[in-house]
Amino acid sequence: MKDITDLAFLRVLTSLGTLPDYFITEYFRSSPHHSKPDPKILRSIDENPTGCPIYAQFVGSDRDSLVRDARLLMEHPVAGVDLNMGCPAHLVCHKNAGGGLLRKLRTMDTILGGLRDALPEGAFTVKCRLGWEDPQEFSAILGIIAKHCPDRLAIHGRTVREGYRSPVHPEWIAHAVEVMPCPVIANGNIVDPATASVWMEQCRPAGFMIGRAAIRNPWIFDQLRASFCGKPVPALIRRDLYRYALLLSEETAATQDRFDEKKHVNSLKKFMVYMTCGLPDAFGYAIRRVATQQEFQATCAEFLDNKLPVDIRPPEHSPLFAHHEDLLSAGRERDPNVSCPREKGSPWGGVSS
Repeated sequence: MKDITDLAFLRVLTSLGTLPDYFITEYFRSSPHHSKPDPKILRSIDENPTGCPIYAQFVGSDRDSLVRDARLLMEHPVAGVDLNMGCPAHLVCHKNAGGGLLRKLRTMDTILGGLRDALPEGAFTVKCRLGWEDPQEFSAILGIIAKHCPDRLAIHGRTVREGYRSPVHPEWIAHAVEVMPCPVIANGNIVDPATASVWMEQCRPAGFMIGRAAIRNPWIFDQLRASFCGKPVPALIRRDLYRYALLLSEETAATQDRFDEKKHVNSLKKFMVYMTCGLPDAFGYAIRRVATQQEFQATCAEFLDNKLPVDIRPPEHSPLFAHHEDLLSAGRERDPNVSCPREKGSPWGGVSS
């Protein structure tokens, strides 16, 4: 996630002891006018503290530039490169990059072919959405992707136009799992073990890609592993989030070449937008208005330095995490035992898989 899942965030997850199986960097912009990869993002690769493989993510619409930059990045300690064909941000799409590539199928075909030829086996992965306007576009998109044999395909279960404002469409990911020769990863509305269970039940993906939910709750990786292994799912209290917030402040400051307090506090607020979901509105109101590092820490202490429980599932009404109840409802219609009733504030209790 741009300007969020950076080196500081990797250091925080390492300190917390909660890690995914692999990471994908913030996206590098690739174009004929940028001849060197972004040095800030490169630090996440060269100084990766996690011990986990990391993939360099690209957005771009020029084949030669993407191939050039992919080769440059392979000289660094990456597991491979990942072509982003899913980012819905207008700034990216209006240049026909990210999700914008999904409306330029000939360009997409050329780019995929160039990257596949340039990269060794195991080092080329792709992320996409279901289409630009309509999920019905996905059949043609999937055919082009399959033609070039990426080593892994992650699919966000919405179109670019849908952004994050609609229910996901698991049936199309299930179709990709059936027809693609490579592992298919599900992405979208995976916010806790119950939602992951529905994805697994309906699609049988090879794994999950998690972004926004991991910013709100970085322990989600351990919670999913525990759930699928039939072990108790670790609960959260606000003091866990307090430790997380303090580590973010510490590590974000440590990665700045020159400490700029205003820039630092604004960087922290990008994380807090996600973390405050499901917490008292007064906390979100207060944290948006802090101006200094001291105010940030004091506000976090006021609201988070206690043992009150935190629901690991974000609220349905939040625009950042909306429509996961639609996914759960679809799962219950197919299997009424897919999730268990919960008391307010308690962690999710089990999974049927």
